[in-house]
Amino acid sequence: MNELQRQLYLSALGVDTYMPRWQLAFAPASVACSLPAFSESSILNTEKTSSVQIISSLISPQLDQQQSENKIVSINSLIGDIFDTKKIIKTDAQIKQSVSSLTEVAAVSTIEAFSLSIWRPIDDLMIVDSRNTKLALPTDALLKNLFRNMFSQVSALFKEEVLRCPMIENSFAKRTADDARAELQTWLSVQCEIRPIKYLWLMGENATNYLVADIAAKNKNLWQSSLVADSNIPALILPSLNELLINPLLKKPLFSAIRRYHS
Repeated sequence: MNELQRQLYLSALGVDTYMPRWQLAFAPASVACSLPAFSESSILNTEKTSSVQIISSLISPQLDQQQSENKIVSINSLIGDIFDTKKIIKTDAQIKQSVSSLTEVAAVSTIEAFSLSIWRPIDDLMIVDSRNTKLALPTDALLKNLFRNMFSQVSALFKEEVLRCPMIENSFAKRTADDARAELQTWLSVQCEIRPIKYLWLMGENATNYLVADIAAKNKNLWQSSLVADSNIPALILPSLNELLINPLLKKPLFSAIRRYHS
């Protein structure tokens, strides 16, 4: 566009200086703008010359003053209309509401990534344990011993699988407890379709919090069975294997709960 008109638009936008960094491949070459010559007397009398007359002489020197003024007014009104349509005036109540909503969004509790241990030692049984690799305790050996004492056998396919949550890593997205709960419950539904599950052990905090339908059942239903979300499977809520290793006295109520659950 005409350089003088471009400068007028930039001034209306509040941009003091604009310099393009690249030239498009098929863009026309830039043309130097020829400014009208001002005599010394016209420069000395600039205080008496209105800004409308100066802009009109720069944009269209051939037009008379009245036409130039009308053109400038139309351009300014058009720019003003554009900005008025995008101008949003908020009241104090709306501002407070916006601030409170932003505070609520920031206050949404995000969770750290965690992982679960999965075992399928026999048909119809799945064991989900909350992992804590920082403790580095022999949880796999403990579970095999418990299973041997309870069922008098250990399957050759007794192999631990690690399930990480979130399953799809995305460092730019904040994960909430509801997101993790929906993801794990969907995963469990798929597992039930592949291999039907009749018995489910949920061991530890993470396994219970994100798979049990009633979140409040974690403490009050310890050693008891509680329905899994979106399923009719009664899951047995147990301490994690790490907790059993730290506190061996928990093994006695564990055996009683497992016998009652599988009876």
